[in-house]
Amino acid sequence: MKPRPPRPPRRVQEVPETAGDLISGLLSRLGGKGRALEYRVFDAYTRAAGDVLASRTTPDSFRDGTLFVRTGSSALAHEIILLRVELLARMAAILGPGVIKEIRTRVGAVGAPGRPV
Repeated sequence: MKPRPPRPPRRVQEVPETAGDLISGLLSRLGGKGRALEYRVFDAYTRAAGDVLASRTTPDSFRDGTLFVRTGSSALAHEIILLRVELLARMAAILGPGVIKEIRTRVGAVGAPGRPV
């Protein structure tokens, strides 16, 4: 009598990962430096800030653990400072702890990330 071949493992239905999550995970494992790390930080800010705040602000630059965010008004800059602890916690959940240590704001024209209008 022939032994039975092993059964294929049962598939558990999972939510598919997005390409952005896969790339972010890969860059995280590789350490991500320079522009790649900056891109990950900008993406994490956009996701952590939510649609309304992200549409009115722009991540401007990232240096030495500090994310600089450009806002269109001083009132909006103040709101980001008030939400700083919550934003840092959300970004740490996305990027891992210790990547972003501080958020600073700059008031000016809001444009594409890293490029003010």
